[in-house]
Amino acid sequence: MTKNIYIVRHCKAEGQEPQAQLTTLGEMQARELVEFFKDYQVDRIVSSPYIRAVGTIEPYAKEHNMPIEIDRRIAERLMSKQLLSSWMDQLESQFPLANLNAIDRISSKDKRTRAVQAIQDIESRDEENTVIISHGGVIPLILDHYDSGSRFHRLTNPDVHLLTLDGKRTTVNRIWIP
Repeated sequence: MTKNIYIVRHCKAEGQEPQAQLTTLGEMQARELVEFFKDYQVDRIVSSPYIRAVGTIEPYAKEHNMPIEIDRRIAERLMSKQLLSSWMDQLESQFPLANLNAIDRISSKDKRTRAVQAIQDIESRDEENTVIISHGGVIPLILDHYDSGSRFHRLTNPDVHLLTLDGKRTTVNRIWIP
């Protein structure tokens, strides 16, 4: 059976800490995602526990009366205790998978393993179409696992990639056009 996993980067947020709320723009973007997903079948929603991730998919979940399941394995890696002017520079420095992050003490390899396990658990379930909401520090690790060559330089807030797994072939396509 083919599995479609829509990997969503959260909408614009006020910060990087777990409690960071969506900005006013981020709330508008979350409503845009409701419209975006009207053309896609969604059977299940899985989110990082961070407030900005849940807030990104909450309008869709409410409109479609769907629960939001929380999975800590797709939560953000804490790359800095302060707001970064260029999170991409920090992310690039984390990409060698053996590096131990000095802030959260989790290596890129460990975070990648946990995030990929979350995807594999989704793949093992009956639902064909799952939306996951995660972060800019996690999504590139997932995408790189399934289609080597990182895409972190292209991520926007929000962003959506479609990971399709059919047992024989795996594809990754960016389907969000900012």
